[in-house]
Amino acid sequence: MYPLGHMAAACGTAWLVRKAWRGHALRSRLLMGRIDYRAVAFGSLLPDLVDKPLIWFILRDSDFGGHHAGHSLLFSLALLALGLAAAARGDNRALLIAFGAVTHVAYDSLTHVPWSLLYPFVELDVPHNGILLRAANIAGEAVVLFALVFLLGRPWARERMSQFIREGRLD
Repeated sequence: MYPLGHMAAACGTAWLVRKAWRGHALRSRLLMGRIDYRAVAFGSLLPDLVDKPLIWFILRDSDFGGHHAGHSLLFSLALLALGLAAAARGDNRALLIAFGAVTHVAYDSLTHVPWSLLYPFVELDVPHNGILLRAANIAGEAVVLFALVFLLGRPWARERMSQFIREGRLD
């Protein structure tokens, strides 16, 4: 996936989890009843924000589909641990960022290079399916972009987008 696809998938997944957990004790304790979707969207970009500079500047000769430390289970588990610790102290933003990052890793691993989840414990320099994957990613990104452009032509959608930017809310 590309950035818009990751943000849409992460925010959509968070929205679905929120609806499914309505009234659940864990939701009220960890999420305090409010999800800032801006944090989820940022978290959904975090694995690429970690890995792309690594590939561009440090690990130039070792690229298995652009997945390294940021796309690993170790990174996701560390983010989740930090997020849970912060949520226990009353601030759920780090947990929401971790949630976004985990969705990124999960969706990429389903469609990309699943072995990268084991980085750095397993050194695999495996080529990925570039042509088909790139076409599917571009198509997904185009659909999200088209939906955004279409929706922003509607007054109610512009107000919702403004609400998202100001407050991080989707509902």
